[in-house]
Amino acid sequence: MWRVESAHMEVDASVGDGAAQVTIHYRFVADGGGVLPLDSPIPVELLGFGEATTESFTVGPGPAISLSVTGGTHRSGEIMPPSAVTGEALPIEVRYRVDQAVEVDDGRVRGRIPTLTAPPLVDEGSGFRATLVLPAQWSLVEGFPSGLRLNPSGQYEVSLPVVPAMIGFRGRTDGAWRPGIPLLVDLLTLTMLCGFAVFGWRHLSGVAAAANA
Repeated sequence: MWRVESAHMEVDASVGDGAAQVTIHYRFVADGGGVLPLDSPIPVELLGFGEATTESFTVGPGPAISLSVTGGTHRSGEIMPPSAVTGEALPIEVRYRVDQAVEVDDGRVRGRIPTLTAPPLVDEGSGFRATLVLPAQWSLVEGFPSGLRLNPSGQYEVSLPVVPAMIGFRGRTDGAWRPGIPLLVDLLTLTMLCGFAVFGWRHLSGVAAAANA
């Protein structure tokens, strides 16, 4: 059996034509350690979101590998490992294109890029990392996973202990920033906490004043 030791997903939607080029650098190990099961295929799957899906992928410079529909928008396939591997891990690079990954509507954009997922990560931590490149003039309102943040190089990135089913975002093409629902919830929660803190401080101050009277 195979397990994912680490994965780095790179999503390039910088052209702004609605498509996204995806590259995932996987590093596989044998489940439980030991000898790599090179005679066993690596199962992969992909869950599409509406029109945001793909029918095939490639491994390195090899030919396209088809994904079979298993139900609804769910697809599955297999990667056959090379016959010879040096070391205790198998690095594999997969590539695919999602033609309708981004929807644009009157300055608003929504992106949903499905992830070609493989067996679970070996253990919890930050084994999955994703980077997302968008047109320079676009601004991100909210992202999924929620930790998606802009880094100094102009890319959005996030690290997770698991491989998510997709990388998603909402934004604007005009560069205008508008708060998303997660931010509004955070602000409301912070306001309530501050209110409780002020109330508690006043109550304690009253108790202390009465005790000193």
